[in-house]
Amino acid sequence: MKYSNFIIFFVLLGLGILLKNSINLSTNLLSLFANKEAIHKLGIADKLGYSKEMLVAVKGFDDNSKQKVKSLVEQFKKLDNIKNVQSNFLPSKEILTYYKTHYPFLADFNNTKLSDYDIKLKVKELYDSLFSNVFYTPIDKNDPLKLFHLNGDINKDDFIKLGSYGYLIKITTDIAPSQMGEAKSLYNRVDEIVGYDENIVAFAPFFYTVENSQKIKSDVRYIVFISALILLLIYYLLLKNIKLLVHTLVALGSSMIFAILVSSMILESLHVIALAFGMTITAVSIDYLLHYYFHDFYMSEKKVDKNVMFGFLTTALAFSIFAFIPVTIISQISLFCVLSLLFAYLLFTFIFPYLEIKEYHCEIKEIESKKTIPSYIFIISSLLLLTYSFSTIKIDNNLRNLDYQNAKLQAKEKLFKDSMKNSLIPILVEADSKEKLISNLHKIQDKYKDSFSLANFVLSDEKCKQRERNLKEYDFKSLKKLINIEALELGFKKNYFKNSYDFVESSICKVEDFKIFENYNLYFYEEDSHFYSLAYVSDLNLIKEFNFTQSLSIKDIFAEVSKEIFSSLLIYSSFVVLSILLLMFFVVKNRFVYALNYILFPISLTLAVVGCFYELNIMHIFALVILVAIGIDFGIYMSNSKQISTTTLAIKYSLLSTFGAFGVLIFSSVVALNSIGFVVSVGIVAIYILIRVMK
Repeated sequence: MKYSNFIIFFVLLGLGILLKNSINLSTNLLSLFANKEAIHKLGIADKLGYSKEMLVAVKGFDDNSKQKVKSLVEQFKKLDNIKNVQSNFLPSKEILTYYKTHYPFLADFNNTKLSDYDIKLKVKELYDSLFSNVFYTPIDKNDPLKLFHLNGDINKDDFIKLGSYGYLIKITTDIAPSQMGEAKSLYNRVDEIVGYDENIVAFAPFFYTVENSQKIKSDVRYIVFISALILLLIYYLLLKNIKLLVHTLVALGSSMIFAILVSSMILESLHVIALAFGMTITAVSIDYLLHYYFHDFYMSEKKVDKNVMFGFLTTALAFSIFAFIPVTIISQISLFCVLSLLFAYLLFTFIFPYLEIKEYHCEIKEIESKKTIPSYIFIISSLLLLTYSFSTIKIDNNLRNLDYQNAKLQAKEKLFKDSMKNSLIPILVEADSKEKLISNLHKIQDKYKDSFSLANFVLSDEKCKQRERNLKEYDFKSLKKLINIEALELGFKKNYFKNSYDFVESSICKVEDFKIFENYNLYFYEEDSHFYSLAYVSDLNLIKEFNFTQSLSIKDIFAEVSKEIFSSLLIYSSFVVLSILLLMFFVVKNRFVYALNYILFPISLTLAVVGCFYELNIMHIFALVILVAIGIDFGIYMSNSKQISTTTLAIKYSLLSTFGAFGVLIFSSVVALNSIGFVVSVGIVAIYILIRVMK
């Protein structure tokens, strides 16, 4: 049995190596906070080309800039995962053919009946224009009377300009931000092409995926490494027992591996932030070992220490409740913590007694304060601090602020956004049939003429039938005959307008192939008998009246999700705190007020400090609840201990260990981790103050 701790570790390690390919790690911030519906809609939008566009800006408008644009276009076209490269407004051959065959339906049609006199007058104007104008004026033989007019100039071939900055290249990729491997490969190739030319700026949403992912993973590795070194030093100084130190590290390692394996079986993907924090909080479980060791539990015949058991149950209860919260990052962290703390508790309680650990031999010199403060003074102080905090603290509900703040990419994104302020914004449009979807797109276009969607190219069945009726009612044959007679009399060549308006007969309205519109990022997507497409509008406020549209703005999604998260967090936090207080009352009974200080004072002091330096975010709030779970453990230990000096020593060492684990998080550049580390660290200082000076 004395080798059971090592056997458990190597069995779990072997399973971890065997199942490593099934462990999916994520670095996508949105997946941590957005609800499933929002993520699903964004997933559909990705399939429609949203967030797959890459923008490249070339500074200046001189010939050198134009040459750079042409060179870049050719290089980008050769890359994998590139679907389309556009540097001008010249339409493709497919689009030109499409306009030719669908022209009578796409163009505005003036179906006003013309008299014989009107027709003669218009033909004469055409004839006179050939001789009266200084410059040659071409005559459209197909539509000499200009009955059809198409808005916009489809033959425009100017370079696309990015405000006053320079020229713009629009590139459509087939990479979604979640496709890490492909995103990284294309990112590296683009970096090679753009090089170090400071006059060329490239940006795409998946750049965040690549750069932030690398930074977060690097940050997590750094934190785990530094934390491990600090904890190793602390454990050695505290335990002063090499054998126990080795067994402790092995037990903590087993707990982490167990939590990773079980979490990966339950979750589709485990976020690295949840993993980093979960591994950090696993170090808190050494609290169980310290109380057992300093109270000579491993030398006695007791099977379970009630104080340690209740301490574990309160912490596990808090995290178990939060494991069901509909906020991914909190539920993942909570699940990981429950699993790791449970496994560590079982090891320290039922395996370590068989490891033949020597009795703790050290003369305990309790350091008492010359003056102690009654517990009710801290209660009053806590209430005053809470009153101050609630009157001054501000809430930060921008979830993007919790991510790594990539200043370099944010500056590039701002350059494009500021220069494209008047550009159209994409929205998601849905319907239960393709025809209904086209109809919905036309409803948007009819209301807002500057919108852009498939409605610009495809008519609904209703509009098709209406145009067909209008064209049939118009007597093009008589019109054509009269034009040719009048033209011949005026001096035009015979049959000069022989083919006029023949295109009306050969045109069609129905569209079979929608792939030709992909150059404009316009697609159809079908899923579960629902059809989706993108539309582009000038103002997101314009679409609020339509129940078939949804904003794809990450800012809007985060704002909506933030309200849900704060609401869920408030409900679950209240339930957790109430449950812990009830359990604490049951455990400590008449020392409830004394134990309550270990919750109230750390919370109030931390809130006051956070209010002085930061805006309160959701990870601060979550960390406060963790602080409650940690504080209640110490409250129970101190309230029920029969050996105050030994218990105080164990708590001090436990606090030092916890501070070593969480203190490192303060140095993280990921705000979510930094927030948790800051709150727990300040809370630990508050608990240390309590055990030093509270009577």
